[in-house]
Amino acid sequence: MTTIVKTDPENPSIQSIETAAKTIREGGLVVFPTETVYGLGANAYSSDACLKVFRAKERPPDNPLIVHISDMEMLKEVTLEVSDEILKKLEKVWPGPVTILLQKSPKIPGTVTGGSSLVAVRMPEGKVALEVIRKAGVPIAAPSANISTRPSITDSRHAIEELDGRVDLIMDCGPTPQGVESTIIDISGGGCTLLRAGAKPVEELEKIFGPIKVTDFSRGLHESTIPLAPGMKYRHYSPTKKLYLASNVELLQKISELGEWREKISIISSDEICRNSKLQCTGLGDGSDLDVIARNLFSALRELDKMDCTIGLIQPFPEHGKGLAIMNRIRKASSGLIEDLDSINMLLQ
Repeated sequence: MTTIVKTDPENPSIQSIETAAKTIREGGLVVFPTETVYGLGANAYSSDACLKVFRAKERPPDNPLIVHISDMEMLKEVTLEVSDEILKKLEKVWPGPVTILLQKSPKIPGTVTGGSSLVAVRMPEGKVALEVIRKAGVPIAAPSANISTRPSITDSRHAIEELDGRVDLIMDCGPTPQGVESTIIDISGGGCTLLRAGAKPVEELEKIFGPIKVTDFSRGLHESTIPLAPGMKYRHYSPTKKLYLASNVELLQKISELGEWREKISIISSDEICRNSKLQCTGLGDGSDLDVIARNLFSALRELDKMDCTIGLIQPFPEHGKGLAIMNRIRKASSGLIEDLDSINMLLQ
């Protein structure tokens, strides 16, 4: 049976924090909000507890978990020696939506890292997440709180719909502010490589870490064969209905104005396109505000499954700033690319 605890994300009750922390210490599973998405957490030091995360999510065992910490002392416990230079850089991005790949300490079981010697670590910014970790006294291993392959969860109502009965506790704290997961970079080998685009834009991180290599799998163009971090190997973020990415905004706008497809196609786009669409349409917000687009993306993907349609069609966005993360999620959620009207006709036959 799942306990649901409602609390204010900006001013969480002491009782809610203590209840969640106690559940973690006792080897249970807790769904909690971060500043990015909801996480499904367990004691990172307990292999048995972390195995429950994989079972609850139906997650492949080689897909690593991110270890969430509350302070730099905890970082020293979960990793091997970290240089003063790296520590100074981390102090500029933590707490915040940035995950770093480092050499793991023996205290972190291989269950958490998918057998890798590297561990993904971050210090979340959200008050609830930080307080639960501090009160629990142990780092929390947590992927996004959704069934594997499904869109990540950015609102507690979706967490309750999807995970009630699968976990011990769900913290009901409403929507999360960022809407996409943390940015993951690998600094374990001396250089800096982007493994997953996320809430912290690469352009901002380069001011701290120097040049960052942006890989094709961090753009969502293809999957990595070796999942060093979450989001690299497996299909992610997908609604149950087939979703397709339009190759350009002009094509999507043209399709949205063809009313004969109203019963078959649902559009996910900026509000500007939705206002003139003759098709079913879910608006993501002002197309020029990528922060708002990111915040609404996963909820819109979930909304597609409630639409009376055959397929979904989604708008592309510029790949700068948070747009890189948005397009990573869209590509990984999509079943293919639509380049012309004939492609649509073939799908609907």
